[in-house]
Amino acid sequence: MKETSCETIMTALDVWNKMRGQMKDIDLGTMVLHRMFELQPKAKDVFGYNVSEEVGQAQTSVHALSLVCLFDSIFQMLGPDIEFAQTMLAQIASKHKAMGVAPSFFPYMGQAFIETFIKVLGRASLPDNAVEAWEELYETISNEIVRNILVN
Repeated sequence: MKETSCETIMTALDVWNKMRGQMKDIDLGTMVLHRMFELQPKAKDVFGYNVSEEVGQAQTSVHALSLVCLFDSIFQMLGPDIEFAQTMLAQIASKHKAMGVAPSFFPYMGQAFIETFIKVLGRASLPDNAVEAWEELYETISNEIVRNILVN
């Protein structure tokens, strides 16, 4: 797993905490997922929209909160114990693979997070390096998950 600087993690965490202070977790997760569906409509099938709109909406609601909790957990495990982080990300990869998440969906999720932050907080309220910090951190995390999806 690529090492990420403390400054990058702290910048991304600061943006994350600002977002969490602006809206409920379920609303944040839902907003990110809906943006991802706009960017990559095929991702909707993973959430059951191919079965029915009702199933898709129910699954999106469940996963929206899980998404926010997942990123909270990831932020907590980043740091000196990189092996623990790698183990957790491997478990996350296994769950995503079982759900049918394609590795090609991950960049869209990263883009959805960043666009959501900018929309809610406003570009002017973000530190100059906020987008770059999120891109770097998300890429590190998602690359490790994708690597595990492809290997296992």
